Amino acid sequence: MKLRTKLPSFPMDTRWINGQINNDRLIGEKPVLVYFWSVSCSLCGGAYNNIRLWKEKYKENFHVVGIHMPRSRDDLFEKPILDAIQRGRMKDSIYLDHELIVTNQFQNRVVPSFYLFDKKGLLRHMQAGEKGMMMLEKRLLMLINENIK
Repeated sequence: MKLRTKLPSFPMDTRWINGQINNDRLIGEKPVLVYFWSVSCSLCGGAYNNIRLWKEKYKENFHVVGIHMPRSRDDLFEKPILDAIQRGRMKDSIYLDHELIVTNQFQNRVVPSFYLFDKKGLLRHMQAGEKGMMMLEKRLLMLINENIK
């Protein structure tokens, strides 16, 4: 996915946890952080801890959409996914991308991965891996501040 690409639409006909969300509700008000993770990824939980802290710190000034991207057949079982969501206290909308529809739209290959969109729905930053969370937070804060102006 290239910078300045428009936020792809999320399918509404498959499994969502914590409620469905669509682009009409996401675009126009505040930045959107799309977070790809997998239940079998040991680094993903730590990365989400940062997101949860940012949600506390920056309140409701940005949206988060989680995309569960299975890396193996074992990642398709819903119980471990639900357990991880509960353990991680993930309260945002999470799409179970078992068909890899959203994963392919984003051309995503690894977890954790982060895609940061501005309030107009344009991709402004992306990164993969658990390193660089401070950079991601700086980019997020920049977009939040753009939104306030």
